Amino acid sequence: MEGAKEVAGWVVTCGTLAPMAASIVFAAPFPTIMKIQRDQSVGGLPLLPYSSMIVNCVVWVTYGLLKSEPKVWQTNSFGLVLGTYYFAMFHRNCKKGANNLPGTASQHIQAMTVIITFTFLVAATMAKEGAAEIIGKAGVVFCVLLFASPLAALRTVIQTGSAKTIPLPFTVATVINCVLWSVFGLLDRNDFNIYAPNLLGLFFGIVQLMLIGWYGDGTSAPPGLPS
Repeated sequence: MEGAKEVAGWVVTCGTLAPMAASIVFAAPFPTIMKIQRDQSVGGLPLLPYSSMIVNCVVWVTYGLLKSEPKVWQTNSFGLVLGTYYFAMFHRNCKKGANNLPGTASQHIQAMTVIITFTFLVAATMAKEGAAEIIGKAGVVFCVLLFASPLAALRTVIQTGSAKTIPLPFTVATVINCVLWSVFGLLDRNDFNIYAPNLLGLFFGIVQLMLIGWYGDGTSAPPGLPS
């Protein structure tokens, strides 16, 4: 019995820490954005983590309001503010006509506009339950997209032999966040919409950490390869 209580307490603790971890994920790209501003260049970094953060947060804020879940919409409102700032700073320092973000900045803006408009139309024209179901499922997709977005630079990592294009703070924060939400969603709520995207996010995060550990910043050869 003691063991069962201890596990339950651990799971509850994960659920308590999960919203704080999500806030840390949203704040994690800040050092990367500060470096972009100092260098006045985005280098080979992708825009996708920041455009997907905006879309993800808009969807989950809307879902949280429809479901009257303050933890959901409050946490993602914070992420929306930061995501908008990151996107603006990235766009300001990105070379005009760059098409490796992936795609161009204007294509990101167009895609965000379409998705956000669709989200608001669903919320405004459908009954609450139906709208929440559709927007919740869309949120799962965009949550996975957000967690996987640093892998947009995978080709650059392999070509250059450097993982500098994968933001380490964002990746570490994502792994911690996904562990907490996966435990909470699977062992406490048994909610597919919570644990499925976070288990996938955990997988993507581990892959990114492995790439960072293998390639590093490109100043030395990966283990087993001549320098």
